[in-house]
Amino acid sequence: MIAGLAWALVALIAITFAGYPLAALALSRFAPARPWHHAGTAPAHAPDIAVLICAYNEAAHLGAKLESVLAETARWPADAAVWVADDGSSDATAAIAEGFGVHVLRLPRGGKAAALNALSARVKGDILVLSDADPLLAPGSLNALIAPFDDPRVGAVAGEVESAKGAGGGRFDRLYRAYESGLREAEDRLFGCVSADGGLLAIRRELMPHVPPDGTDDFHISTAAVAAGKRIAFARHAVAIEQPIAGGAKTMRRRVRITVRGLTALWRRRGLMNPARTGGYALGLFFHKFARRFAPVLVLPLALCAFALALTGSAFWTLASLAILAAAALGIVGWFAERRLPKILRVPYLLGLHLTGLIAGVALFCWGTRYAQWTPQKSAT
Repeated sequence: MIAGLAWALVALIAITFAGYPLAALALSRFAPARPWHHAGTAPAHAPDIAVLICAYNEAAHLGAKLESVLAETARWPADAAVWVADDGSSDATAAIAEGFGVHVLRLPRGGKAAALNALSARVKGDILVLSDADPLLAPGSLNALIAPFDDPRVGAVAGEVESAKGAGGGRFDRLYRAYESGLREAEDRLFGCVSADGGLLAIRRELMPHVPPDGTDDFHISTAAVAAGKRIAFARHAVAIEQPIAGGAKTMRRRVRITVRGLTALWRRRGLMNPARTGGYALGLFFHKFARRFAPVLVLPLALCAFALALTGSAFWTLASLAILAAAALGIVGWFAERRLPKILRVPYLLGLHLTGLIAGVALFCWGTRYAQWTPQKSAT
């Protein structure tokens, strides 16, 4: 009985992290590539756009960010307004934005959701482009991001977020981003991208929803397109480059917070997991967003099963138990001496942190914990 349970847990974890992605990649080979998957794609008709940036104590990053944005909007053939919402910053964030001549909305500290709602109520434009305050836009990203809107079935577009090379913690981030990017493109071929990353996304103005304070804003905004009967496209060549977060403690806290907020937003959009309503998208949403967050929790009962089976003399489960103990030891050592870890161990260590953060986030969500105010990644302590 214990062996059967153990293998069932292994199967569920494998299906979530390997089976579904591999099936999506295989099936996507039989689906046509979207026109916007090709480099150098530009929209046939350039709509009026508004670029929205919410910032809280981002004086260190905002100047470079605005330089990259304005380099893109300067070449845009239609109207392109740039707006910065200063969310009650205590540094020079607002003054820096004003120095670039963009529209600045000074607000009391209320969180990112409140800032987004205030901006979307004021701006004009056919397409709203949203981007966090620190990632830099690569040349040509605006054309690539807007091109999918030539298809009237597209309601929102997800850009590609890459980690800058040469930064601490960047190797794991880049591997994870590459995994995500391949899966998103496969999903886009089949039934549309599941959601967008707040580093860079766009949505038709008429679909922009009111953003609640306690969920992930990028998920809530992008899936508003699916709720309206449209699809989310993935623009691989619309690239925002961000600095990864260095340090296990910051990585862990960020993953816990994102998991809680992500599950809160997913619960609000749970109706989209109904195949009768959204077809194949429902399957993608379930595996990509729901199962992926809950599957790591299965590691805990799997570990108990492995230890119990090891006591019966099973060689396989003895080795599995030793592997689990080694992973736990790596996590403990890495937590207290991360900088001393050999490079070969850093990716497994950060993967373990990622999964641990998912487990903690799921537990806190089920306990009723909610995070109502947004904290920028680089300002997290």
